[in-house]
Amino acid sequence: MKLPLINIPLMIAFLCVPSFAQEVQTPPASTVADLPESPLTAPTSQPAPVKEKPDFEIESTQVKLIEVVEAPPMAGLPPVEGTMKLTVHSVADPRIPDPTPPVTQAQNPSAEEFPPEFLDSTQESHFASISATVYDNSRTLLTCNSNAGAGSEVTVWSNINFNHFSGIGNVEAKGADGKVRNYNLMMSIGNDTTDKLNKSGAPAIPVMPNGAPAFVIQTEQPNAATLTLIEDLHALYRTEGTRMAEAAAARVKAEDEKRAYLIANPPKPKDITVHFWNREHSATQTEGVQP
Repeated sequence: MKLPLINIPLMIAFLCVPSFAQEVQTPPASTVADLPESPLTAPTSQPAPVKEKPDFEIESTQVKLIEVVEAPPMAGLPPVEGTMKLTVHSVADPRIPDPTPPVTQAQNPSAEEFPPEFLDSTQESHFASISATVYDNSRTLLTCNSNAGAGSEVTVWSNINFNHFSGIGNVEAKGADGKVRNYNLMMSIGNDTTDKLNKSGAPAIPVMPNGAPAFVIQTEQPNAATLTLIEDLHALYRTEGTRMAEAAAARVKAEDEKRAYLIANPPKPKDITVHFWNREHSATQTEGVQP
């Protein structure tokens, strides 16, 4: 019986090619991702309440004019320069109460960690670092590293503009198994152009469709946990992409308006007033003392 001829080198090459090579991947349809504390709908932060100042009894005053150069309020703007007036008042002890010390676990037993048998087995917590370089606001070279340990770094090309992830620090995802994955993200985002990328001789950006979030894996034998993170990020954009893009555009508009205002109205160094006194005794040991 004659055996068919087999091209051994060709077979070896075929078997060594990763199954994911240059294939467009999409997040599983069963994965649902959300923002547990959404920065897209969070109300505008209110200013901190103004603390009532003690009725200082001024004993002496010193005033000094200082020429200062401070860091610019925004990148690309000139530094803040000018004369700052420093006023130092020497005052009588206003008898301000000592601050309340923080409550420790020893003082509050209810703050102790729950034993393992009481932990929710359907919850997973992950820390992930993400580096994203966005090209022409269209394609992103994404490198993710999960908390799965050494060798967990995975690089992909994505058709998502990851500028839209700016300001997002927490993501929650749930797969078909019902287990919830909570991610704490540390993300750095930069921008570049495809012209520079092409001139650098780097590999061309793989072809990916516009529209539905998708990515192409560049790392051979990618770490499973990090790959799940990447899928979850794309699943989040599948659900919240429109609002994320709108929020990013609103941030850019607000930044442009602030920059234009600062250019038209250059800030000056703020004057500083300091109240200095010698404490006669601990305020907490004095009964009936009011600030």
